[in-house]
Amino acid sequence: MSVLPLMMLPLAGTGGLGGVVPVLLPDVPITMVLLFALLNPATIAVAYLMGRRADQWPKIVIAAFVGALAGALLLWLGTLLRFSVLATPARAAAGIFAAGFVFALVWAAIGYGRRDSRST
Repeated sequence: MSVLPLMMLPLAGTGGLGGVVPVLLPDVPITMVLLFALLNPATIAVAYLMGRRADQWPKIVIAAFVGALAGALLLWLGTLLRFSVLATPARAAAGIFAAGFVFALVWAAIGYGRRDSRST
């Protein structure tokens, strides 16, 4: 017996909110969340470049946050432009942002390690 019909049982009896029965969508697979966070080009580019410009190592946290924010912005823009490949992962934007922050920490640290003294 599936859990989904049991979850919809109370909703179907009431007719939903305002008479509209809600549509329950399946979960977004964790592998898709991790892949979108890992391979987001905006996250990689912004975190790496800001990591190269950081003059102190604690600033890579800020670079990672801004990189994850840029990745979330790119995901939002892609869904706004209705790219069909982004329809499912856009429902997990918060998870992609959180995982993107962790991966952006790595990219910012790589950028910080590869900086030269003239870039500061």
